[in-house]
Amino acid sequence: MASTSISTSFVKQYYSTLHMLLELKGYMFAGKRIEESINGEEKYYDQLGSIYASEVTQQFADSPESDITHARRRVVATPYDVGIGLDKFDKVQELINPESGYVQRQVSALQRKSAIEFMNGVLGAAGTGKAGTTEVNLGAANVISVSAGDTASTGMNLVKLQETLQYFEENNLPLDDPMNKLYFAWGPQQKKELLEQEKVTSADYATIKALVNGQINSFYGFEFVTSNMIPYVNTAGTGANLDWSATDTPTDTDTTDVRACFAWAKSGVVQVTNPNLSTDVSQRKDKSNNWYSYSCLRTGAVRMEEEKVAIVPCDQSPA
Repeated sequence: MASTSISTSFVKQYYSTLHMLLELKGYMFAGKRIEESINGEEKYYDQLGSIYASEVTQQFADSPESDITHARRRVVATPYDVGIGLDKFDKVQELINPESGYVQRQVSALQRKSAIEFMNGVLGAAGTGKAGTTEVNLGAANVISVSAGDTASTGMNLVKLQETLQYFEENNLPLDDPMNKLYFAWGPQQKKELLEQEKVTSADYATIKALVNGQINSFYGFEFVTSNMIPYVNTAGTGANLDWSATDTPTDTDTTDVRACFAWAKSGVVQVTNPNLSTDVSQRKDKSNNWYSYSCLRTGAVRMEEEKVAIVPCDQSPA
């Protein structure tokens, strides 16, 4: 007769790796800014303004004494960390080694904080002056009209791209310099809306379709960054509402439903980091030899020039 208790010896089989659920990614701005290290709590960047020559109208005139402007920008680095504890007995019972999956999640969490620091630096107040205590904000001159190019819609369209490129050219940005490469940050809806524009020529349509399909990531002089972390504009429409929830999603506290899509030149933003993103997985003697995964990062960003950033508001309200 077969044993009625044989089921107690059945072994439960677990998937060999942890299934990673979808989450916000924060690595999209890497390599798209000036990246440097920082040793102290804050770092300063000295700036030099323009100087202009005058016509010589007489011989043996006094030597000219031209004035030149000195300025300074300050960047402050903010520390972040995240840690996950794992009971040694739970680890044995799970029959898998989850540290690698835990580390991936911690890295993603810190990358999102790095992205938020980047957007705060690009779109927020920039510390200037000798001590970096004078704040300079973006204003109406840095904002493309939300209704540009289409009276029927205030979403994304080709004219907004054209006016953004014109904005940089009118601010004397030398686009032939690789350090002035242009980037454009938008959300999935803005990408979709650009594809739907009837005014786009057939040649442009083919290029944009390739962009949407992921075959290319550049169009009209811009390399695109698509993210659901792009903030909303403020009520006045003159800047970004730099507010993210505990889950790193942008919050529309001003209830505008208008995304603060933005464009920038690579040389226009500096992001500093130290320590770089690092992780340690070890057993803690103070926690009964249980395993603990710890990750940390310290980073901050600052906008170097207002003229190297443009906000492109795109309404996401239902049509």
